[in-house]
Amino acid sequence: MSINMDTAIANMRALKNNGTTYSMNGSRTGADGTADCSGAIYASLNKSGASLNIGNTDSMFNDLPSIGFSKINGPYTYGDIFIFGIQGQSSGAAGHTGIFLDANTIIHCNYGANGVSIDNFNSVLSTAGNPPHTVFRSPNANGDKQQATGDATTKKNTAENMDNSGEIEEYSYIGNKLCIKGWHFASNKPNPQQNNTSSGTSGGNKGETYPVNWGDINSRAQFFIYVCLDLGIAKNTALALCANAYAEATLDPMAKQTYDASTGSQGHGYFQWSYPSNWGDVPNHMQRTYADAKYQINFAKSVKGQWINAGWGTWEEFWSGSQSPEYLTNAWVASWERPAIIGNRWDAFIRSVNVGGLDFSTSKSRMNVSRASTVNQGQVEKMQIFDATNDKLLSSVQLDIKKRADIKKANPDVENVEWSGIDFCMKFENTNPFYVKFIRVLSDGSTKTLDLQVIFFPHSSSRKDIGHDYSKECVFKIIITDKKGKEQYVDDMIEGISWSNEPMEIPSCTIKLPIYEAEKFDGNIDVKIIVFDKMFDGIVKAITLDKDAETAEIQLDHKIVEWDERQIPENYTVKNRNFPDVFSQSPFLYSTQWYINSDEAAMKANINYAFSRQGHLEALTKACELTDNIWWRVGFRYNRYLEIGAFGNKKDYLLSESGETERHIRIMSDISIEKQFDHVFNSVTVYGEKSDSSQASLTLRDVYLEQQQTGKAPIKGFPVVILNPTVNNEQKNYYTNITRIASNNSLEYSILDEFSINLEQGKIIEETKSFNDVAPFEQNGEAISNEERSRQSRIAYNAAVKLLKHQGRRREVITLKVGYLPSDINVLDKVYFDYSNELMMFDGCSRYCKKIYEQSADFYITKIETTFDTNMNETNVLTICKELFKDDTN
Repeated sequence: MSINMDTAIANMRALKNNGTTYSMNGSRTGADGTADCSGAIYASLNKSGASLNIGNTDSMFNDLPSIGFSKINGPYTYGDIFIFGIQGQSSGAAGHTGIFLDANTIIHCNYGANGVSIDNFNSVLSTAGNPPHTVFRSPNANGDKQQATGDATTKKNTAENMDNSGEIEEYSYIGNKLCIKGWHFASNKPNPQQNNTSSGTSGGNKGETYPVNWGDINSRAQFFIYVCLDLGIAKNTALALCANAYAEATLDPMAKQTYDASTGSQGHGYFQWSYPSNWGDVPNHMQRTYADAKYQINFAKSVKGQWINAGWGTWEEFWSGSQSPEYLTNAWVASWERPAIIGNRWDAFIRSVNVGGLDFSTSKSRMNVSRASTVNQGQVEKMQIFDATNDKLLSSVQLDIKKRADIKKANPDVENVEWSGIDFCMKFENTNPFYVKFIRVLSDGSTKTLDLQVIFFPHSSSRKDIGHDYSKECVFKIIITDKKGKEQYVDDMIEGISWSNEPMEIPSCTIKLPIYEAEKFDGNIDVKIIVFDKMFDGIVKAITLDKDAETAEIQLDHKIVEWDERQIPENYTVKNRNFPDVFSQSPFLYSTQWYINSDEAAMKANINYAFSRQGHLEALTKACELTDNIWWRVGFRYNRYLEIGAFGNKKDYLLSESGETERHIRIMSDISIEKQFDHVFNSVTVYGEKSDSSQASLTLRDVYLEQQQTGKAPIKGFPVVILNPTVNNEQKNYYTNITRIASNNSLEYSILDEFSINLEQGKIIEETKSFNDVAPFEQNGEAISNEERSRQSRIAYNAAVKLLKHQGRRREVITLKVGYLPSDINVLDKVYFDYSNELMMFDGCSRYCKKIYEQSADFYITKIETTFDTNMNETNVLTICKELFKDDTN
């Protein structure tokens, strides 16, 4: 394994320049802006060619030798890695690690500097109390592969130590859309270790700069196609010629048959001309170069006299490319090649070559991309996509090199480093996992390849069939299913069954059984509890045995808990995708066994957020919290069933103290009303907890300007205002209307909840809220466009409005007990509440509050606690309220 310590050190410098702070509790790698000593080293090694799990200083004693490092004694040199402590006793705060920049200087992430710093090794060693330490050296450190740069002890990168470095910063692969953002820098100095795989010198044609891997048949085919297109040959004709050249010479222009002395024949090149009379000058053009490949194909194109009428059309019709590639392959064989046995060359070709992965862009379009790269000394950036199961090349794409002002700012002494940006989306789909490589083609035709530590997994979708409706069962049974699908049943039960359900919470259930039934529940196993028209779809969470009473208490969580068993990849971004598009597909969908039901609101709401190493359920909850009026819930009718939406559907049921129809749900006891005011806020200012630029970008100024222009708040009842800091009393002029021009100053903007202000009889209560990773606000260190600024401002506004509605408002929480609850009622549904005690309802309520209550008797159900006694009699405790809310702790 080749480890490039230049790249590792460049990553450490990047962590330093980006202001990464020290923490042992975050990502540890710098992904979230924090790192610790070992996490920073692991991340740097992985970007340098390793593929290690993020461990600690203790695990490094085994991991470094696994990638070729060996223990050494001094003197130390550039690229050596030190570890403080004794193996087996150096994890956590007991150890420390970093990389040598020269014999005396190290770069390391440490608590003292609250980040990455460059220090004297002996001083650090002395400050740590001179602990025992071990130093490892890369296998590439000797010889001509790596040399310490002259400025190794400085705090700046150079073109030498940053050469061929980069990373994927953000990516997504949803459906058939692949998006990648990152950077790849390569100096124009040729790679001394590279074999001459180039097809020729630089030029306007793609074939001249394409880096052929002659050991890969797909790369050979791509080179052949590029040469054909550069010659103006039609696509289908080029494929037919390629299929025949594969059959004749495995697409190698150097192919040569054994000389036949009896006939004087010897096949040469792509088309294996056998007799000297047909060779032309082909024997002098048989190198693996663009010029010779072009000569051979052009020569074949010029020999019209070889073509005969074999029933496959004319010479002109062949070159027009009007027929299919398979037809033209047969036409060329029968009419021009004329072998003794024709065979099916097209089928053999497509079995070996991924035709769908070939690039057919024209020379002109490729030249347009090349012109964009001339500022970087004529370099061209490519991305190759490989099947991760067999390393087969699937596609090769030329990329437009973007300007990255942020990378230039961090590395001002590196010439042309700003021309390293990669930011694109393309349609691509593969049934197997795949990976990508960035390839920089230099002006002399040589290449530099950057291997990237990201695997893209195949697209998968939620199930299409909603499944069995357990509300039609009308039986009682407990079914336990193991991982092999074997079912067992529980016959005896002690006490009753109870479970609870709330919006965006994991329902839980408890049952008590005879102790001899406990072994059926051993392990993380599926359990369905079916009680007449309801089904709790659970996974065993814990078992408590009481040997004295000979009972077992089984605790279950709803199966939605398994969504947090898998995590979203690091730095995964979603832009302008709706909820079903994202959460019904990989990588956000937990498994294809789930059915996802999204209502119209979820289909319209767009997601524009960044995710990184979050559980799938945490990611779903975050997306819902940052989107106005979107929730998730589970139910008790279907297996692995999840709903996403605004809900609030009015169900034709009445909660009533009287009434005998099937639509009346009888209240069984006195109701309880709890009025909660201590959490109230109705004016919120937002900010970000990322970089300085992110905090500035979270201003609501752009939403305010939109409001000034349209004359109305983006969401009715939630105007954006500029607070007047000199006013300190509760008056209507507490906020000030500022003109469009004046609003461009550095002012604090706040969102008011007019409904809540009226509920609180005009009292304004301020709150400040932060949002992490709402979206990547600053693009490549450059000024944010007006469109982007407005979009991000609106995202922050929408998220703040949701906080005001669901966390900031006063709560009148009503709790009541009913008997049987119809199976089509769930949390977040609305029901009619018929209650006669107005004194109890309106006590302490303002006139405005009374008006709201009197307008409608519809209430949201926010919690359902279901209980079945030993006789399977059902009771439910319902929590209802006028407005939906969410606790700040959730």
